[in-house]
Amino acid sequence: MSTRLMRIGTVVLSVFLIVYVLFQLQRYSGSSYTYQTVYQTTVENTIPITGVFFREEESIPVSQSGVLSCSYSVGEKVPIGSEVARLYKSQEAIDLQREISSLSDTLESLKKAQDSSKTSEVILPETLNSQIGTDVGKLIQARDNGDLTGLDKLRTSLTESFAKRQIIINADTDYSGEIASLQEQLSSLKAKDNASYTAYTSDVSGFFVDHVDGYEEVFTDDELQELTASELDSQLSGYSGYTADSSKIKMVTSHIWRFVFSVTDEQALSLSEGRTVRIRFPNRSDTVKMTVSELRRDVDAGKYLVILEGDVIDSFLLTTRVQSCELLVATYTGLKVPKSAIRYENGIPGVYVVLMNKMYFRTIHNVYETDEFIVSDSTDEDEDPLKLYDTIIVEGVGLYNQKDV
Repeated sequence: MSTRLMRIGTVVLSVFLIVYVLFQLQRYSGSSYTYQTVYQTTVENTIPITGVFFREEESIPVSQSGVLSCSYSVGEKVPIGSEVARLYKSQEAIDLQREISSLSDTLESLKKAQDSSKTSEVILPETLNSQIGTDVGKLIQARDNGDLTGLDKLRTSLTESFAKRQIIINADTDYSGEIASLQEQLSSLKAKDNASYTAYTSDVSGFFVDHVDGYEEVFTDDELQELTASELDSQLSGYSGYTADSSKIKMVTSHIWRFVFSVTDEQALSLSEGRTVRIRFPNRSDTVKMTVSELRRDVDAGKYLVILEGDVIDSFLLTTRVQSCELLVATYTGLKVPKSAIRYENGIPGVYVVLMNKMYFRTIHNVYETDEFIVSDSTDEDEDPLKLYDTIIVEGVGLYNQKDV
């Protein structure tokens, strides 16, 4: 019985030795390498945050007994003492006013074009073609962005440019008939205009917003003076969402605004006062640049209140209050290197690349890393650095400089 067991054991041991030898032969034969081409990558170090906009705002109550027509679009700069809105008795009265305004603009455009033909001013067709092309480009951009607030001005500019161009190309062109017809139409419309309205003016200069959200008296500069990270978190937990209230309009009186949020002690290590950072909001294609104005420690909460200052003005930033977004702490651009490819020569990190059927050691400089790869950016101190499009050995053993592959 023992002899039989010995034979079985010998067979098992032999099989094991054969498998092991085959494995080692394959391992060291140089035929089991895995290769990869090196490409450039960009990695962003981000922190997810939820913050609040603090602005200097002045509200103007308006009546709800009619239809309000605003004189400015959201985000447009308003001089002090300007009429910012009119309250009409009906939508029909507003439509009539807009038709009168549109007709007046067209009439003025044709008059300017007609008068230009009587002066000594020389306008080249190429100049007008360039202006027309610019205006058409703005029209396309407005369409793509869904922003139609400047269409009236673009239409007026295009009408005038096309009319001047026609006069230059054809000297016999005369718009006197069209001008007389437009004047007659305008007189007829004005005769129907018996609409009374209430005008609203602004006592301050600033950027126009056609509604309020109800937090103008909550998130103020005075409130921010003593605000802590834990208090902000408590306010955010009770925030009920953005509600546009058209019973008031408002002026944002400063182009400087603050975006405030809290971070942990560990996250705060990536920030410093005076540093420039970028925020990526969900409804914007580009990031917004801001400056870290203050880092305020909340010892009990183990957090920091972060106050950023920005000066970008647009309709989105003026009509939002609480936003979840990404804080871009840093951006790293370099060569993407899998961690499995990293080797060390004399304590120097690098990878082996394949050139002319031989492997060569190339140094790397780690500027950022994840669990799977690092981002390498060569420096002046690196000798034989890894380069873009090099072929590296990702997996394999027995690697050394100038070894045949």
